[in-house]
This record gives sequence, structure tokens and C-alpha cells, in this order.
Amino acid sequence: MKPVEARRTLRMLWWLQLAVAMLPVWLLPAAVYDLGEQTETASIVFFVVALSLLFFNNKPFQRFKHAVIAVGAARGTSQEHAAWQHLMHLRLQALWFACLPAWAATLAKILGMELPVVVLLAISTPVLFWLYRTPKQLS
Repeated sequence: MKPVEARRTLRMLWWLQLAVAMLPVWLLPAAVYDLGEQTETASIVFFVVALSLLFFNNKPFQRFKHAVIAVGAARGTSQEHAAWQHLMHLRLQALWFACLPAWAATLAKILGMELPVVVLLAISTPVLFWLYRTPKQLS
């Protein structure tokens, strides 16, 4: 696989998975369940717990970083194709972990939590996805 083809495939898969992560936040109905007067307290607790989901990205990001370094080291060798495949596989796994805050935002929206909780959790997913883009140095 040539670097240009690999980057194109990675870019396409990145956008596709970002859509999978973010569409439920925008498409599912809001406030299906009413929490009553406990909305503010529940929103704060839910936000803190859901924000801790960001820490699940530590190990996948480390693996992704090492795979990017391996692709750079394998450039121009017979190992390059396998390195690109490994990078694609690790990034796909890592992006599933990056989807967790957006899916928590979807749950918060369904539960009728405060809007800042939903928005902040939903924004954290594209920020995590930005970390997993393919460096230009690999093209």
C-alpha cells in the first residue's frame, strides 16, 4: 500500500467514524426521561463521571503513537505495508475509545441533563479525534 493510498483510506475512515460518534448526539430526541428537580445535581455528577472517560484514551493513544513511529521507521522497506495495516488497526481501536464522551453526551441528552453537559461532552470527541489524525510527515 502506497503512503498516499493509506493516508486517503485513513482520512476516509476518520470522517466515517467521527460521523458514527457524533450523529447520535444530534439525531436522538432530548429529554425522553425527566429527572425532575434533581437535573442540576445529576448533571454535575454525570459530567464528572463522563469526563473521566477521557482517561480511557491513554493506552490507545500510546499504542497509536508507537505505530506512527513504526510506520516512519519502516518507510521504503518491505515492512511498510504491514506497518500501515497495523497503524490502521490500532487507530480504529483507539477511535472507538474516543467515541465514548459523545455517546455519554447522547445519554445525557436523552436523560434531559443540562445543555452545557451535552455540548462539552460532545465537543470532547472531535478534540480526541484530532489527536488521532495521520501526521503529514508520513505522506
